[in-house]
Amino acid sequence: MRTTTKGLERLRAFLQERRRILVLTHNDPDPDALAAAYGVSRLLRAYRRRGQHIVPAFGGLLARAENREMVRVLRLRFRHVDRLDLDEFDGIVLVDTQPGVGNHALPEERLPEVVIDHHPRLRSTGRALWADVRPSYGATSTIVAEYVAAAGLPWDERLATALFYGIRTDTLGLARGATEQDAAMYLTLHAHVNRQALARIERAPLPRRYFRALAKALEQATIYHNVVILDLGEMDRPDLGAEMADLFLRLERTEWVISLGIYEATLIVSVRTNTADPKAGHLVRRAVGRRGRAGGHGTMAAGRILLDHRDPDEECRRLRHRFLELLGLANVRGRPLLGR
Repeated sequence: MRTTTKGLERLRAFLQERRRILVLTHNDPDPDALAAAYGVSRLLRAYRRRGQHIVPAFGGLLARAENREMVRVLRLRFRHVDRLDLDEFDGIVLVDTQPGVGNHALPEERLPEVVIDHHPRLRSTGRALWADVRPSYGATSTIVAEYVAAAGLPWDERLATALFYGIRTDTLGLARGATEQDAAMYLTLHAHVNRQALARIERAPLPRRYFRALAKALEQATIYHNVVILDLGEMDRPDLGAEMADLFLRLERTEWVISLGIYEATLIVSVRTNTADPKAGHLVRRAVGRRGRAGGHGTMAAGRILLDHRDPDEECRRLRHRFLELLGLANVRGRPLLGR
């Protein structure tokens, strides 16, 4: 709690010196990023002076059905960063990501003043004026919820439901990488959640293209002992691989899922694991190497490689082999999931 109290003081001090503040998530934001950015925006608005503007924004796409429904049902007002002029902002708060990761719309030469995140701390983050990075936490929404509680703000249903859902999705209902702090805020928020809204979000209608993508993933899925590799080919949205990886991790006797897909000339990698000693982020960083950018934490990780006119099939084959090599399965023959 001492860290939170100090962070709240720093956040207030930061606010006093700025007039126009951008609260930015990573590209293609998930519920944790959306909820955390919304929570930070609400917190800043509670202390803003007359004439100050707080603008929550994201880059990329809001494509996953549940994420779109979350924004719609809870009336979360976000701007797309492509429609903003970054030069108009004299303060930037980066949420659920960090400088130098390469998964957000902030140019490398533009440093954020504040960083709030739960992924492993990067050296580049030290260049921000202030950063609250807690890699032991299961969700950035937990950190933000602690700020809201420390500030004494009331738990209205929209804010509580957003942060609750952010923690719920990133920790699989406290079953994945959750700490005592995550559990405490999860239970606190649960008492204020709009259950009808939550049900509508979790049961968001799925478009036909989702089932077409699922059919392709089932057809292409290959099992190597306890590892499932999905070759999704061309994807119509960048977060499809992560969604499929989440689903296929439920396959019995599966400990790792590695999803490879192409979106706008970029090879996108998504990794999920349920091993006793999860090191998904370490695995992806080693596999991608200097060919691209990668990050994540114990159970979830992602990477991107710009193809730059390279053959996508060859890049996928190379990366698949590298993953199997790192997992000690280079000599294991894969078998189709749907094979007899």
